[in-house]
Amino acid sequence: MSAISTTFTHLIAEAIELPSTALDRYFDVDQQHKLKIVKYPDVDVLGREGKAGNQGVGPHKDSMLTSYLLQASHHRGLQAQNMQGEWIDCPPIQGTLVVAIGQALEALTGGVCVSTTHRVLSPAAGEGARFSIPFFQGVRRDTEFEELETVGIGKVPEHVVDQRRRVMERYGARLDDCEFTFRKGGVATTLGEATFRNRVKSHPDVGERWYPEVLASVREEQARASQVEVN
Repeated sequence: MSAISTTFTHLIAEAIELPSTALDRYFDVDQQHKLKIVKYPDVDVLGREGKAGNQGVGPHKDSMLTSYLLQASHHRGLQAQNMQGEWIDCPPIQGTLVVAIGQALEALTGGVCVSTTHRVLSPAAGEGARFSIPFFQGVRRDTEFEELETVGIGKVPEHVVDQRRRVMERYGARLDDCEFTFRKGGVATTLGEATFRNRVKSHPDVGERWYPEVLASVREEQARASQVEVN
């Protein structure tokens, strides 16, 4: 998966007309990636365990460059948000991986590669547990946002940037349940800090139990960002 993710980012760089190795400077020699196996109990089991609601994973964007998900059971539940703010089902397709763009890649490309807002709903009562296996491509965690936005990977050609601009103009705006947080001027100054805050935001039940101060700070930051977008 490490090799696949590196090859994929090389292809992304080529697709936006940059050198294929443009992103390599953000990888450590022995880059740490993350893979996990996730079990989502159905809502009936959650209810018996005293956990109300249908939160598999709340709306969020992955932190780094790219992530790859194997949906290892037949259940639906994964949804991605389109530019109109609608939630679209991503049903399991055998032999495929779901690829999501992360916030770091959006920052590095100046918004040309847009991070994917997604969520997971728990299976309905009686459907049994859903299993998934996500792989998260690691990036140098001490990278500062100042560097991402001023040094980055080089200037994306203007005609490529213009393609993204025309998409935005076509839809008028990007309606999004998660504001874009991976930029300078926020509470976090490095990718590592922002990744931690992003994890707390996407798992609010865990945040409320173990990191209530961090979660409260994240929610305040979200509210300020949303107010700025409205104004």
